[in-house]
Amino acid sequence: MGKSFKDEFTFEQRLEESQDIIAKYPLRVPVVVERYCKTDLPEMEKKKYLVPRDMSVGQFIHILSSRLRLTPGKALFVFVKDTLPQTGQLTICYHSSSLKFCCMVFSP
Repeated sequence: MGKSFKDEFTFEQRLEESQDIIAKYPLRVPVVVERYCKTDLPEMEKKKYLVPRDMSVGQFIHILSSRLRLTPGKALFVFVKDTLPQTGQLTICYHSSSLKFCCMVFSP
C-alpha cells in the first residue's frame, strides 16, 4: 500500500489544495478516499473526488463499489474519523474537517 494522503502531503499543502478546490468549485465537496490497510480490496486508481454537496453517502458508496467492481452481494463501508457516517449528505463530514477535505477510508 502506498502512502496515505495525510502522509504524502504536508498540512500546508493539503490546506492550500483544499482552499483552491473550494474556491474553484464552491458547490462540490473535495473527498479523499483510501483503502483500509487491513483489507483485501484493491487500491483505487483515483483517491480524490469532487462530489456534489447534495449527494448522499449511500450514492457515493454505490459509485465506489462500481469503481472497485464489487459483486452485488459484497458490502462496502466507508469511515470518516473511524466512524460510519450517516447516510445523509456528505456535507456533514465536509464541515468537520479543518482542511475542508472529507477523508474517507473504505473496507468490505
